[in-house]
Amino acid sequence: MKKALVLLLTLALLLASLVSCAKNEPSNTSTGTTASAETDDATVKVGYLSGSTGLGLSKMIADNKNNAKMTFTKYNSPAEIMAAHANGDVDLAALPTNAFPNYSKTMTGPRSVAMLAVNTLGVLYLLSDDGTTVSPADLSSLSGKTVYVPEQAPKLILQYLLTANNVANVTLDMQYDLDTLPAAAQTDANVHYILFPEPKVTVLLNTAGSKTYSIALDLTEAWNAVGDEPLVQGCMFLSKKFAEDHPTLVAKFLSDYEASINWMKDPANLDAAAQYAVDAGIFPKLPVAKQAIPRCNLTFISGNSMKTTVNAFLTALGIALPADDAYYGAN
Repeated sequence: MKKALVLLLTLALLLASLVSCAKNEPSNTSTGTTASAETDDATVKVGYLSGSTGLGLSKMIADNKNNAKMTFTKYNSPAEIMAAHANGDVDLAALPTNAFPNYSKTMTGPRSVAMLAVNTLGVLYLLSDDGTTVSPADLSSLSGKTVYVPEQAPKLILQYLLTANNVANVTLDMQYDLDTLPAAAQTDANVHYILFPEPKVTVLLNTAGSKTYSIALDLTEAWNAVGDEPLVQGCMFLSKKFAEDHPTLVAKFLSDYEASINWMKDPANLDAAAQYAVDAGIFPKLPVAKQAIPRCNLTFISGNSMKTTVNAFLTALGIALPADDAYYGAN
């Protein structure tokens, strides 16, 4: 009798244990994710620019052309893309790296931002109309020359490299901008050296005119010759609130973005990559895209490596650093 009672009690305890385990079982055992993450149907709104900064998104844009839950909008300038973010039109956006620190300090509250990833290394090249080449490890041949620079950030980069190489007496002229410098390259007899980013480089190299230009110096190589961290000129940022509200969507975007960048920079995919870039309005023509993509130095850097690399770049240019929490996924 006692043995039977003990057996009944044991069976009852076992049954209670099984019921408890069943109640605590995850709702989706095949993925291990929570129901809220699986059913997050928020729209991911992405902004990008033409040129190298937006290039890494090209494959993602093509893959999501029929996905109403992921939208991509092209803007004409960093100022436009920052205004779109401030207005809530986009939650993630591509931006030149040097523009991020000030914007991150400007935006507070629900629109505060964090850098998500670096997407391009150096995209600047020095062009000459006389076949001159400049050694990346010795810029002394530029002494006494005038270099026409269309924007402030390229000017700061070249100034840093000249100082690091102890080269003086170089004039950096900013009388022309990105839109007017290509014409001046052919019509202004004083213009012999130009500092340009891709794809402007490829366009000028293929322009038929009174002067023929060639690449005199890859500034990425010159930067690598004097620094421990790479030159980083493009990044992707996002709203902190969007990241907090939709961590699963952000994680998926980050993974897909890395895959898109790696696919776009693979030489085996160049023909299709060029077509995607043209379809997205990132490059103007297919021949330009095919020549420019290999010179755009696409990359993917995130987390602590991103923070270290970007801070080193900004410090070199004398740009005040963003707050420590302005780097997504970094300590």
